[in-house]
Amino acid sequence: MSTPDVVLLGYFGRGNFGDDILMVVAHALAQQMLPGAQIALRIGSSTNYPEKLLGPGISRIPFGTRDRHRLVLHGGGGTFFDFATHGRLHRFANALMLSAGTRTLVQIEGAIRQIVGRQRLSARTRLGLGLGIGTFTPGSPKLRDALPVLADFDALWLRDADSVANLARLGVSPPVVRGSDLAFLWEHWCPPELALARSRQKTARPRVGVILRDWPVGSGISFAQDFAPVLERLSKHYELTLISLDPETDSGTLTALLHLPHVVWRPEQTSIGEFVKEIAEQDVLLTSRAHGAICGACVGRSSVILGIEPKLKAVHAMLPEATRIVMPPYRKDAVICKIEEALAISLDSVAADAQRNRSESQSAMNSLLERLNP
Repeated sequence: MSTPDVVLLGYFGRGNFGDDILMVVAHALAQQMLPGAQIALRIGSSTNYPEKLLGPGISRIPFGTRDRHRLVLHGGGGTFFDFATHGRLHRFANALMLSAGTRTLVQIEGAIRQIVGRQRLSARTRLGLGLGIGTFTPGSPKLRDALPVLADFDALWLRDADSVANLARLGVSPPVVRGSDLAFLWEHWCPPELALARSRQKTARPRVGVILRDWPVGSGISFAQDFAPVLERLSKHYELTLISLDPETDSGTLTALLHLPHVVWRPEQTSIGEFVKEIAEQDVLLTSRAHGAICGACVGRSSVILGIEPKLKAVHAMLPEATRIVMPPYRKDAVICKIEEALAISLDSVAADAQRNRSESQSAMNSLLERLNP
């Protein structure tokens, strides 16, 4: 196989609805940037559903390749962060490596890779599309890997103010374009009849789509069990449907809340349009996932956000009129109050937030196109 012109990098092919949306949008933008170019997806799994979502003509490359391409696109999402706890050895290693400064670390890392012949996958141009930059815990090995990549960007479209601030703290300074999330370019993934769609007339028992995840990551049923009394109280007032955007990382939640009606993203079996229709069937969403609120706004639905991590606060800041946020501890009456507030949000208010974010993403994309084709 010849070396592809464009490579898309991201959390792709792992059955996460939000990241699958970002993959679809990134692919569409790559075609817009370089019409007719051969596009490849870097993916580690053997699943074949990405071809189903992207259509014919997409190729794959595995992790570990070291070719040089015309364009590398990091396709959205929060791929630069680390919440894990690390031991003393890792903390010492980071302190030692960063003692001379980030720039020196990046230069030394590049020189060592050159000497041993293990260069990274590279390109004439490396661009980031709607990325989120999070924080890194002390001693994070991911930080050591991230810094050389972040320093290599020719332009980096960041999706929120927190990401801009977090990048500045890391001591690398690629050219930054402030935009919003890739998913707000809904023309690339949302059926036209569902974009900013008016909901059906609300009934005496409004429909609430519950989008939860196992939290902390890998903790199984604990979060869902702790939240179950809140859901029990909500079920007395609302029709609840559990919506899973990622059944693998939601496995504990799905097990703990098996009694609820549920809709699960299974891309091998379900189309994006079919799944989005299920989201649009709800009157309001209760979500601890960023793309629950973002994709909900794109189909005209307000959300109550559970603020389990800083990223969720950033999403509320993106959608201040279309969402409400509840911080822990999650008291029953407080959640109900916010749901009632969200149910009263007009479609015009949701649409205004969504359209503003869409304009910000379109503007960021135009800026990247100018850098790619000056």
